[in-house]
Amino acid sequence: MRIAGICLAIGLAPALFAQCEPRLEVRQVLARQLDPAQLREMKFTERAAFRRQVLEELIAKYPREVEPYRILIATTKNEETGRYPALADQFRKQAAEHPDDPLMLYVAGLALGGRNTPRGIELLERARSLQPDFPWPALALAYIYGPGTKLVDAHKSDQELTAFFAACPASTDADAQRLLARTGSPVLQARVAAALRTRLAGEQDPKRLLDYATLWGLEFRVHPPAEHDAVRRQVAADLKRLEPLNAEPDAAWLVFLKDAYKQSGAPRETITAMEDRVMQAFPQSGEAFRIVRERWRTAHKEPDDQKDAAAWARYRNLYRPVLKEWMARFSGLHQLHQAWFYEVADDPDLSVEEGLRALEDFLAEDAYQPPNMGTFLWAAEFLNDHHWQPQRVFELLRNSGELMDAWDIRLLGDNLSAGSEDIWKSNDIILRQEAAGAVLVAARRAGEPEQAARFKAFIERDLPAKSWPSIESNYWQNRGRLAWLEGRKADALAYYQKALQARKKPPEPYQGRLTDDLMDEARALWVQLGGSQTAWAVWSKPPAAKIQEAAEIGWKKPDRDMPAFELADLSGKTWRLKDLAGRAVLINVWATWCGPCQEELPMLEKLYEKVKDRGDLQILTLTIDEDLGAVAPFMKEKGYTFPVLPAQTFVTGLLDNVSIPQNWILDPKGVWRWTGQAAGSGAEWEAAMLKQLEAAR
Repeated sequence: MRIAGICLAIGLAPALFAQCEPRLEVRQVLARQLDPAQLREMKFTERAAFRRQVLEELIAKYPREVEPYRILIATTKNEETGRYPALADQFRKQAAEHPDDPLMLYVAGLALGGRNTPRGIELLERARSLQPDFPWPALALAYIYGPGTKLVDAHKSDQELTAFFAACPASTDADAQRLLARTGSPVLQARVAAALRTRLAGEQDPKRLLDYATLWGLEFRVHPPAEHDAVRRQVAADLKRLEPLNAEPDAAWLVFLKDAYKQSGAPRETITAMEDRVMQAFPQSGEAFRIVRERWRTAHKEPDDQKDAAAWARYRNLYRPVLKEWMARFSGLHQLHQAWFYEVADDPDLSVEEGLRALEDFLAEDAYQPPNMGTFLWAAEFLNDHHWQPQRVFELLRNSGELMDAWDIRLLGDNLSAGSEDIWKSNDIILRQEAAGAVLVAARRAGEPEQAARFKAFIERDLPAKSWPSIESNYWQNRGRLAWLEGRKADALAYYQKALQARKKPPEPYQGRLTDDLMDEARALWVQLGGSQTAWAVWSKPPAAKIQEAAEIGWKKPDRDMPAFELADLSGKTWRLKDLAGRAVLINVWATWCGPCQEELPMLEKLYEKVKDRGDLQILTLTIDEDLGAVAPFMKEKGYTFPVLPAQTFVTGLLDNVSIPQNWILDPKGVWRWTGQAAGSGAEWEAAMLKQLEAAR
């Protein structure tokens, strides 16, 4: 790697100051040359090479600066995964050649995290022993012992995080602030908030003033909800000082002000005026687009019922012309061509010409993103669904194995908790199954069974001893596809039946359309073999036990007990687990930024209105928002009245992995009975959720 040669050529002195942030010159280069808005305009390969060059030149010029190393390690691991093993190895060798240099020990320890974590810990601890006031090894160790890791140790993680902020009390480093929000004690968060407010009081640089967003998030978290009105008044006071300080505001600054006004509790008219200002000053910006899109969505609600085909057809007739208008108006936003592809991908009436044009635009715009297995799967399955260009499917998925190997390097490390590892490995299997399945379908339609040969060993290997239901169903479906491709049609029918029985429930309609590839494939083969409709109804009907199992789907038993909690809601009311005795309780876990949560919350509100006066049921919600100041305005804007308890630390401390939305059901004794999701949407969702609550009661 060029980077190692540069560092060794200039020599590395052991001396290192307690560096909490990059020096001014480095900050300026990073802000100017690695400006996210500028990078988004580059295709991925160009962007990656350019960023690498900038970072290597910075390291060559300022070899004692920490930040360029950190960015290089993170971006290589996450985006240029194929380069990462070599980079980590070079940094390891560099540390071996400079065993008394805290910086080189830290860089190697950071790079080895997840690859050889025990050795990484040794290097990080030696770096700190050589220079105790060097803060970055402590932050790396705090993550190594943090939530979701095999080595999780809440006490050690807290000690390391405290040590980092002792050295850098006003740091707004994104990694440090993320862990502080998740696990930091109230005392530590209050200390950091006070130090940050002191630092920002004399700040004039608009780029640095954006750190007020971090400060306000901290202050909302360290004050109980009953004191949030006082925090909002402080935000309003800060805004009076901040707004005049930037004579030439860019779009990001105006959005910062708009969000701050929202947190301050400003009236809707003020926020609308700020939005108008963004759109007038920067009419083609991504910030303007997000405002336009949110206003349209607010004015045009999606249908509540996923089964209502007519309602969804009317909605699409409104949305598609608007989306085309946005594509013309915001022509520089790559995601709009992807949005158009997602919009039309499932349309059975799509013409070949329009469909293939949408696909080409989708793939062309994806060149601006790191290589992504999901993109190629979307494209391949789109072609299969419309029975177009099977040869193109083979080409799209030719490198699927390499892409999945890169996924493994990025996400599967040696310090994942058992729960985290199970999730990532299961997702890996599912994606590989989907790639194999897409090639099998295309190979059958093209009459080219040899195209699927490379997947045969994977398809026919034994199921994992522990696997998700979807993995089992996908496994048998692919066995059926392979047998059909190879002419073993009787075997294929047996495998298809096994796949139907393995899945917990059939797919549900989405946006007025129902797609069931498994059932369609099995029926097509049945008909091809001369089977009658009467016999098909018998063959495809699941056993009675499976019907009962499907009725209970969506819920699983937790692997731990619900710990006692004492949390205040936004109104200041304190909720304790012990006080809920005698009631069945639904706890919904959500965040304002979560799209699926926003789809579920209107249904939750309707259910809450129905049961809020009952003494035997209770509905609570836990928000894991870091930006707590945004929660109350969100609730007001949406008209939601259910109780909201800020609970990020509680939730992240309870779960190895936090995916949302989640629903937890507690029985009247406070026992955590189920976690999961009610089936359906709208009234069907409400009924299913109420049924589960009644069962717990």
